[in-house]
This record gives sequence, structure tokens and C-alpha cells, in this order.
Amino acid sequence: SSLPLPIATARHTLAAHQAEAANMADTKVAEKEKKAEKKVMDENDEAFCGYCSLQMLDSDGLASRVKGYNVKAPVQIASPPGTDLVVFEAHFLTTNPLFFLEIRNEEQFYLFGQWWMDGPKHSEANQICQLVPIKMQDCIKQSEQIPHAFAGEAHCQVLRNSTTRLASASFTTEDKKFKTKLAKVILTMPREAWMEYKSYRVRVWKAGKNWAGQDKDEDDEKKKDEENKDEEKKE
Repeated sequence: SSLPLPIATARHTLAAHQAEAANMADTKVAEKEKKAEKKVMDENDEAFCGYCSLQMLDSDGLASRVKGYNVKAPVQIASPPGTDLVVFEAHFLTTNPLFFLEIRNEEQFYLFGQWWMDGPKHSEANQICQLVPIKMQDCIKQSEQIPHAFAGEAHCQVLRNSTTRLASASFTTEDKKFKTKLAKVILTMPREAWMEYKSYRVRVWKAGKNWAGQDKDEDDEKKKDEENKDEEKKE
């Protein structure tokens, strides 16, 4: 038998209110996620905090352990917001007697480096790009053409067709006590590549949230099953 009209109407109204409340809750969640996504994207680089590390490697790709083999410094974005090229700049103190990077005119040594963001510690998750290793003798040869300067290329692996879209890196040196020391590096990347890299970071962030959500759902199901088993035992 059908329900009396007032009761049926009340139930219908309640269901409509519940559906509306659920939709509003979903909308709020979506808005919150969109806001968080914009923060991760950081379109105008307001929260950018970058670092770079450059070091001397031997012909086997192993780091040397002599004085003057490695430098690390914060990276600043030197270009104005919205320009076609994004310019990252880092400086190294050449008067530091212990921690500096010497460009040696010796065949077995290479220059290698990494750029990353989100704090001083490097990881694969926060890496922006890597310098394609350059022979230090080639750096010296370049600086004979243009004093105290040489150039290289950096590879951002997460870009589409990344091997054809290398970023340019330009280096400045200073001569101190008969040593050629690295003083400055400028990394230049097209803005479209930079935005693509940051979009990739957003996808990684979303993937992490999805995995976390899946783990939570599995935990909730497991907890519910255990509760049902306890209820059955009581009966």
C-alpha cells in the first residue's frame, strides 16, 4: 500500500534536502582542492625556494674528494613575472678558502650540477633539472674565447620530448690565487617549459593524494569488517 500523501511528500522533501546538502559538500571539497592545487602550482612563483649544487666528477662519474670540488647555493628567479624566459640565478663566494668549485684544466674532470626547489635538500621528487656533464677542459677553452665565461645545457626529464628541449646554463668564473673558481650560474628556461614542469608537480601531488585516499578507504573497510565480526560474535 502507498504511504499517505503528507508522509510521502515529507520523505521526498527530506531526500531532496539531503541530496542538496551532499552536492554542497562536494562543491566545497572541490573548491578546497582547487585552492590547494593553485597553491601547489604557484603560477607567479611567489613561494619559490630553489637551490643548486655543482660539483666536479671524474671520468667514471664519481665525485672527487679534494678541496674545491663542490658548491651549493640558493637560487633566485631573476626574471619578471610573465616573461617568455624564466631566469634562475645563483652566486658562489669565490673568496671562501675551503668551499668553492675550481674549474681545472685537466682531462679527467667534468662539471655536473642539479637544480631543485622546496628546500635545501635534494631529491628526485623536487628536482628541476640536471646539468649535462661538461668536460672542464672544454669550459676552459670556451673561457679563452669569452673571458671568465662558458656555457652548458640542462635537462629537465619530466618535460615532453625533454631531450629536444634542453635549458641553457651560463657560467661566470673568477681567478683567485692561480685558481679558476666558479662565481655564478644562470639557468634560462622557456616559460612554457617551466609551467609544464610545475603542472607535472601538481599531477604528482594529486597522485599522492589519490594513493593516500585509497589507503584510507581500505583501512575504513578493514575496520568495518572487524566491527561486523565483533557484532556477530556478540550475537
